[in-house]
Amino acid sequence: MDEEKRLEIANFRYGLIAPVVCRRLEKGEQARLLAEIAAREYNDPHGKTFRPGLRTLERYLAAYRKQGLEGLKPKVREDKSTPRAVPDELLAKAVELKKELPTRSVDQIIRILELSQLVEPGILKRTTLSRYLKEVAREIKAEPSAHRRFSYSKRNQCWQGDTHATLYLPHPTEPGRKKSVRLVAFIDDYSRYITHAEYYFDEKLPRLEDCLKKAILRCGVPEKLYVDNGSVYRSQHLARICGELGIHLIHSRPYKPQGRGKIEGFFRYLDKSFRPEAQALIEQGKLTTLEDLNNFFWAWLEMAYQQKKHSSTAVKPVNRFNNCTHSLRRVDIAILNQIFLWQEERSVDKTCCFSLEGNTYEVDPVLAGKRVVVKYDPFDLTRIQVWFNGEQYANAKLLDLSKPHHPKVPKEDCLVNTPPTSGLNYLELLKKAYDENLAKTLGDLAYTRLGTPAHVEAREGDAK
Repeated sequence: MDEEKRLEIANFRYGLIAPVVCRRLEKGEQARLLAEIAAREYNDPHGKTFRPGLRTLERYLAAYRKQGLEGLKPKVREDKSTPRAVPDELLAKAVELKKELPTRSVDQIIRILELSQLVEPGILKRTTLSRYLKEVAREIKAEPSAHRRFSYSKRNQCWQGDTHATLYLPHPTEPGRKKSVRLVAFIDDYSRYITHAEYYFDEKLPRLEDCLKKAILRCGVPEKLYVDNGSVYRSQHLARICGELGIHLIHSRPYKPQGRGKIEGFFRYLDKSFRPEAQALIEQGKLTTLEDLNNFFWAWLEMAYQQKKHSSTAVKPVNRFNNCTHSLRRVDIAILNQIFLWQEERSVDKTCCFSLEGNTYEVDPVLAGKRVVVKYDPFDLTRIQVWFNGEQYANAKLLDLSKPHHPKVPKEDCLVNTPPTSGLNYLELLKKAYDENLAKTLGDLAYTRLGTPAHVEAREGDAK
């Protein structure tokens, strides 16, 4: 079993026990939660229906509390090269046939697969296929459930996260063209406070991670993170980050976005209040870069949204968040940076070298012929950590650099244009008031140098 599969299994196991470990429990609550978890069925990483026993859950708990996410990884078995009885492609085809016509029996599906020469007659057993199709049949027959409005009672019990496409900016590298921007945002369910939000030129994984890290630095670690089913939110990397931070990662059901109503409500208000004003500045040539857009947005966010009484709570989001007595769980910035590093497996050749995205690196000679785990910042491929069997070795020595950053990190060399003179608008007035307020509060702190709002930088200092 390779490291990627072991991590996937560890993330699945953490997902089972997350309701127990993500917060402090009252007396007797752990036993109740474990019983509820054990009463349900789940689809495990192998595609099988799985119902965990209480002893299994208790073993997962003990392993996680002792070793963190690493303790939930299965031990490497000697028979790891043994193939599974039924190939994944065959099971996927059987599921496809069942969904295509739910009335098809297991025997009919097996016969179709045999007649199509996808499997030899007699190889696929009825009991084996029935077990895999049981959950599929249940999903097909399930009736849609009614949606209940629900709010958490304390800050940081749950954050909702999502992305929103709103505006087009001048293309940063191709004059005369425009490029869409997307807002990545996280909102605290209890207070409706935006823990962090930022515009990017895409919604890929590095952007999501950047926004989440800034939100955690600013507001602490949430107990739960509620997101949709998009591929970026289903990445094993995000699941690992949440597992190591003790966050219960929850995905909304496909085609049922009602549970993300609070973040959707924020996006609707954004479209009414911020978007038209920003569009006017873009058309006037006063807003030309991503940095400009975020500076105006953060001013609007702090002065117009966070300070405005929310229609549901009748309290300003900033006041409701700050006045809550529920303690914030902080993480040291060095630990947080380590957790957010990307990681993957690489084979070290006989000359003690390995490659990563076209770059060549050299490692400790004792690792020759080994399969190691490398950890790195996707924005900087010159510094690579090397791990083997849970132990960190000296950083890899860079021999040949062809790509300074990961291909999933796009280039954003923003152009600086000279804007024409014009009158002020709502966002310019908010920005001026925001800057004046920051000057009084933070003195000469250059809050724009990191590309983040001042409150994020200030909290980063606190985290240290």
